[in-house]
Amino acid sequence: MDLEEISRLAQECFQGCPTIILGSGASMPHGLPSMGALSTYLMDNIDTEGDVEDDAWLLLRHALSQGDHLEAALEGKTLPPSLLNKILRCTWECVNEKDQAVFASSADGTQTFPLGRLLRELINSTQRELNIVTTNYDRVAEFACNSVGIMFQTGFAPGYVQKWESTGRVQFKHGHKASRIVKIWKVHGSLDWFQTEGHRTIGLPVFSMPDEKLAPLIVTPGLNKYEKTSEEPFRTTINGADTALKSAQAFFCVGFGFRDKHIHPKIIEQCMERNVPIVVLAQKLTNEAKQFLQEQAGNKYLGIEQHAQGNYIYTSKQPDGMLLQGKGIWSLRDFNELIL
Repeated sequence: MDLEEISRLAQECFQGCPTIILGSGASMPHGLPSMGALSTYLMDNIDTEGDVEDDAWLLLRHALSQGDHLEAALEGKTLPPSLLNKILRCTWECVNEKDQAVFASSADGTQTFPLGRLLRELINSTQRELNIVTTNYDRVAEFACNSVGIMFQTGFAPGYVQKWESTGRVQFKHGHKASRIVKIWKVHGSLDWFQTEGHRTIGLPVFSMPDEKLAPLIVTPGLNKYEKTSEEPFRTTINGADTALKSAQAFFCVGFGFRDKHIHPKIIEQCMERNVPIVVLAQKLTNEAKQFLQEQAGNKYLGIEQHAQGNYIYTSKQPDGMLLQGKGIWSLRDFNELIL
């Protein structure tokens, strides 16, 4: 299998204008923290109070120091609400610090976004609407849209204090026609989503933690993850993401680990039942991603990960993978050169 054949497989996916799935690996090239970096930040910055917090945090620190990612470290552990709140706010601070740097470099023109280039090419065709489904809290997808002048919608009305539109997303028009738009379904919340003391959901385009009266609406890994997502604004967001996934004609996954039960079961359903094309890019594919490709992705799949000599490629003809030497097309920037 050569680069030309791989390009044909990739093009088959993009003929269907794919639903785009972004995991943490899609944001890391922009300086956003990995799960490992987040774990280190938490260990360095969480200050506990009292025996209950101390004991719970000691168990969690031990798991993190053994190399467990945050979700694995939290598995089976019951943490006091006060400690969970500290983890929530510390997680927000960690991601926000890097997100703010991306925003600044985007505003002064020193940051470029391969995702933005891809979106511009896809939406400049007859396609008027694209869907992105992401587990990321950061705003890299939003900045990418801004970088190429594409409107996006995350579920809030425009403004400084943004209203959550639980009954339907705001519609934008250009003249008499509906605007081309990217719908971003942030199933684990966003840095700019908050809940008031009165349990009202609002959006605030800020880069520092607001008053204690406002709680960040991000879902941290752990025991309350799926309980939290049964509430607004997550419920509406997940329902919208489900619709986008179920109606997808193809999937394009970047840095997604196939560990999230809100997303990957719907992808499996589409690939196994309808054999829709799927491309998966990652610096390093997780074991879960490899298992999906080999057992649940149908026969129109292409997986690409980094290799010391270039790329390692997975297809239905090469389910155990093969080496493709040369430029690292596992990165979105170089993959764009292959398909655009």
